[in-house]
Amino acid sequence: MENILIALLCIALMIFAGLTVAQTTMNSQDSVATAWKEMENNSGEIARTNISSLGAVTVNGGTINMTLQNAGETKLEDFDEWDLILQYYDTSANYLVKRLTYNSGTPSNNEWTVEGIYLDAGSSTAEAFDPGIFNPDEEMVIEMKVNPAVGTPNANMATVATANGVSATAIFTR
Repeated sequence: MENILIALLCIALMIFAGLTVAQTTMNSQDSVATAWKEMENNSGEIARTNISSLGAVTVNGGTINMTLQNAGETKLEDFDEWDLILQYYDTSANYLVKRLTYNSGTPSNNEWTVEGIYLDAGSSTAEAFDPGIFNPDEEMVIEMKVNPAVGTPNANMATVATANGVSATAIFTR
């Protein structure tokens, strides 16, 4: 009789262990499937995003304007999640690499802002649809303030990257 109880207990433990392993396996597969779907969605968004640089100019030693065009199919916003890396020579010929932070108002030293979004930045034709959102085929002017000021006559580089990692680069001089 004792052997039967021990055998039943062992069988119950094996069934419990088997069900636990099966449940863990199912949860793991569900997690992998969810992550895979999220990766596919992110890859699709990245594939539909494209920005191109139309150039950058130094307005004065401490201000740089960079013009971008949304050449993709994705509306872009959340500028506070964008990255802007500036590589330049200052007036003392020191090579500097700076990550500028976003400021939605007037930028201070080593900050950047969206100066404006246009249908045509060259003629300052304002955007007509979704104000404040960088829509496909629109142009955006980024204003950067730097300290120390940009020196002459060296080539400098500004790189901007969207929240999903798509980037554009401009070479400029003072």
